[in-house]
Amino acid sequence: MLRIVRHWVAQGVRIFRVDNPHTKPLQFWEWLIRTVTAESPDVVFLAEAFTRPAPLQALARAGFQQSYSYFTWRNTKAELEEFLVSIATDTADYLRPNLFVNTPDILTEYLQFGGRPAYRIRAALAATAAPSYGVYAGYELYENVARPGSEENIDNEKYEYKIREWDRAEASGDSLAPYLRRLNEIRATHPALGQLAQHHRARQR
Repeated sequence: MLRIVRHWVAQGVRIFRVDNPHTKPLQFWEWLIRTVTAESPDVVFLAEAFTRPAPLQALARAGFQQSYSYFTWRNTKAELEEFLVSIATDTADYLRPNLFVNTPDILTEYLQFGGRPAYRIRAALAATAAPSYGVYAGYELYENVARPGSEENIDNEKYEYKIREWDRAEASGDSLAPYLRRLNEIRATHPALGQLAQHHRARQR
């Protein structure tokens, strides 16, 4: 595995999204991440671990620089308050959540039935609640048709190659891309949005 990672680093790859790392020994990840980042400090390992809180947090302690989180499934006011307070306090010293608004495997009821406002709300929450957030392709086009009986996009890239007309959608006003660009401009000009726990610690002082 170390040889394979070194090969891709030599090709210029700097981010490794690791699928289900919680099914492998923690000691392995501690060794691999420590070894790779000692050689290439700019390499980032992202833990795609939708699992129980304890192993999710243990992976962050083992060295993963970013982690998937439960954000995608937190939709009510109470759920969001509990989740956002937790990532800014309980785990802020070691867990770096990447708030994904959706993934190929996750298309929540909120996005399926909330219409375009739901897509804007989730993007704004993700972009302003943590230093890192993610958007899976197709979100910009409000793709909201689920595979029957599941919470995932129908016929997504796990099943077929998709061609999307990005420019045409944006020209016709049917794209969320300008809104996402504006969110990213705001993030770039407000340093506080790059700090997970800054406000909480300021209140403590």
